[in-house]
Amino acid sequence: MELSWESLDNYRKNMWCIREVMDKLLGSMKGHGYSFRPDITDKEGNFDNEKLHALVTDLLNGWEDYVRDGLYPARSSEENPAEPYLRARRELYSLYLYLAMRSSLCEGAYALTSGREDEKERTDFAFILEQARRFSQNWCVMAGPDGSRRNEPYEGFDSYFGFHLYRVLTDPEGKTSDSTLTPYGKAPMQNLSNLTNEGAMKRIYCKRLAPPPRIEKTATENAQNVSEEPMDDADYDEDYGGDYEPEEDGWEQTAPFGIFADGELEWLSEEDNRTSWLTSLAMRFDGREEYISACGRFVTLYRQTPAEVLRGFADELEEIVNLYLLRRGLTALADTDKTLDIYSRVYDGPGRQAKRYERGILWNSL
Repeated sequence: MELSWESLDNYRKNMWCIREVMDKLLGSMKGHGYSFRPDITDKEGNFDNEKLHALVTDLLNGWEDYVRDGLYPARSSEENPAEPYLRARRELYSLYLYLAMRSSLCEGAYALTSGREDEKERTDFAFILEQARRFSQNWCVMAGPDGSRRNEPYEGFDSYFGFHLYRVLTDPEGKTSDSTLTPYGKAPMQNLSNLTNEGAMKRIYCKRLAPPPRIEKTATENAQNVSEEPMDDADYDEDYGGDYEPEEDGWEQTAPFGIFADGELEWLSEEDNRTSWLTSLAMRFDGREEYISACGRFVTLYRQTPAEVLRGFADELEEIVNLYLLRRGLTALADTDKTLDIYSRVYDGPGRQAKRYERGILWNSL
């Protein structure tokens, strides 16, 4: 049986659906639905920068202690082997957690700045880890003309949660074209020729996603498409639906806003409202300068971080969260009775059904 692209696409989509269900099941058992909002806001519900830093520090300290004492026991007269491992990851992870949790309090900005209208910010760890995995899955390695390598997210930093507020805060009205973490035209998705087969998004796969090359018409071809004879009223009527009226002096001014294509006036109105909203957001964003600085520092670190760090980026952030929730007693997996209850329900229902499907397919293939 020959493998078709349609079959492969269906297989992957369906596999991702099942994985999403299982991830949500495990996430609930691990306590990922816990909201950290009270841990980063004051009694009035306003953002508290000191509390956010304290939470990030607590998250990282628990994980570092686990790595030092649990994985790499200290040895006398020698540097703990955990230290080089931690140095390569500590600041990168802490910056990401700070940016993601800080951005989670800015409600409505994600939909406006990323174009994902159905995406809403949440202040639970499950959402933060979902965004970390999405970010990690889009890791690319770009090659420079001198043979150098740098890490980039496939669509550029500004499209991903945690970094999506950077342009809004540095240039809320969109007056400059370079007020982004990834300059226009520099994202890997627009420079596939520089994309390597390293990273999570590889050139060999991304080439299938590339748009067809744009073919520019030559001046000669353009000239041939222009009629040498002026179009008369009858021709205009036939080609353009019969709505043509002879031109009169000043007729353009009869429309209150000039001439717009279908839907353009509505789009301009939406853009004006969007700009106004983002401008007001920038004015009332607490910790603006620190957020902007953290974005820039993360980008610098990310681009030069060793590949082995980025391969485990999302998984290690989940480990950090899991250890924190376990210390706080917020994970159902620490309770054997609760775990066995979930296990028996999954095994008795979906597990047995999947086994029946498998046996049926094997029987039909004989």
